[in-house]
Amino acid sequence: MRHAARWGSVGGVLALTGLCGTAAWTLHLNGPATAGGRRVMTWYAICWVIFAIAAACARLVPRRAAVALILLGGLALQLLAMNWRPTTTDDWYRYIWDGTVQAHGIDPYRYAPTDPALEPLRDPWIFPGAAGVPGPARGHPEYCGFTQPGQGCVRINRPDVHTIYPPVAEAAFLGLHAVSPQQHRLRAAQALAAALAVLATVVLLWVLRAHGRDPRWAAWWAWCPTVWLECGNNAHIDVLGVVFLLGTLGLVARAAPTTRRIAAAGVLFGAAVAVKLIPALVGPALLARRAVLLLGAAAALVAVGYLPHVIAVGTHVFGYLPGYLHEEGYSGEKRFGVLRLLVGDSAAPVLAVLVIAAVAGWAWWMTRTRPAVDGAVLIAGVTFAVIEPSEPWYGLLLIALAAAACRPEWLLVAAAAYPVYSRDFLGVGDTAMQQRCYLPAALLVAVVALVRFRRPAHEGGAPDPISARRPAPPRPR
Repeated sequence: MRHAARWGSVGGVLALTGLCGTAAWTLHLNGPATAGGRRVMTWYAICWVIFAIAAACARLVPRRAAVALILLGGLALQLLAMNWRPTTTDDWYRYIWDGTVQAHGIDPYRYAPTDPALEPLRDPWIFPGAAGVPGPARGHPEYCGFTQPGQGCVRINRPDVHTIYPPVAEAAFLGLHAVSPQQHRLRAAQALAAALAVLATVVLLWVLRAHGRDPRWAAWWAWCPTVWLECGNNAHIDVLGVVFLLGTLGLVARAAPTTRRIAAAGVLFGAAVAVKLIPALVGPALLARRAVLLLGAAAALVAVGYLPHVIAVGTHVFGYLPGYLHEEGYSGEKRFGVLRLLVGDSAAPVLAVLVIAAVAGWAWWMTRTRPAVDGAVLIAGVTFAVIEPSEPWYGLLLIALAAAACRPEWLLVAAAAYPVYSRDFLGVGDTAMQQRCYLPAALLVAVVALVRFRRPAHEGGAPDPISARRPAPPRPR
């Protein structure tokens, strides 16, 4: 055992070092002119392989040393990722713009960025055309791919639509504006997301402990390529919702949580939904105990967050959400590639709703005897495999749940988003790329689930703290 621990520690450190080096090279290659190319996708795949080896080696390291290694490795990867400008996204321009608008006392949902009413707030960094200066050429780090008639270069994507982000995310953007100098707001956004990713690791360790599970599973979050790429590098606000959701799962992990804990869990769950709406998917897994109190607290938090904006701008609080859902093909035009292999295009969205509803019902039922996190990862994983999102940062939610539930096979579904996101660079259509990526990932998850189901309970698997804490039945006399 001591020999295995020694070699596991050496292997874990070496694999983590290799992951840092490979991550640096991948970020170096993935510039604005080459984002998503075949060579970059190859290096992404190498990062994932080295990451899997490192996380597996971490399981052999003694627990106390492993926790320190996981935290230090996660921090190192986030700091490393911050050394490059965002490689596959420009969402952070909208974050910074929304913070600027709010700092000047204007509701972020009132105007689109190109509205003439906001013209006095424009600066050459986000609106190069505002200063009469042409934008840099293609391939330059500051290249602007969005132009508006009479506006010139605009670096915010979809600059003519209202913001889509919920109120807690908007509050974070305002806070980011308040604490960061204008010339360093990008670095501040990356630092915020990186710090939240490390905080999520700490909360995840607490959740694992609350469930009586091995803390070394946290490596599957802390070292995951999606986490350091979409947090420290791309600065996506989704990680804030992950922190709130993990806090929710930690509070409901007890066998008999108190009223105060359930109410606090509801508030955190509402905050997660008010960062990005995606965490609402796992709601059914949280309803096994005191559902009315938890949902009431969550709804109250969301209502309090939205109320000032509803009073100020009315239905504009929905922003571009309906248009975004249509643009992304959730009505059936672009999504559900795997289901289209079974049914026609028009029936695929209906079948998707039925599958997700059935899994949600099953997850709600299973959480009567299993921890909520087990049902949560099932709902999120199946939903992602069915709707096949092309935005890799959405996978942050699934990765955190997979680590908390000790189900790393679901990371395959999160990883499948990268080729789908880069389909234009790879010369493959939407539906074909979804089928090539999400179908194998879903099949591998199903195989692992079948093997785990057939394996006797004493051979492995995480303990169930709910059933473990129940008193044993009396022996017959």
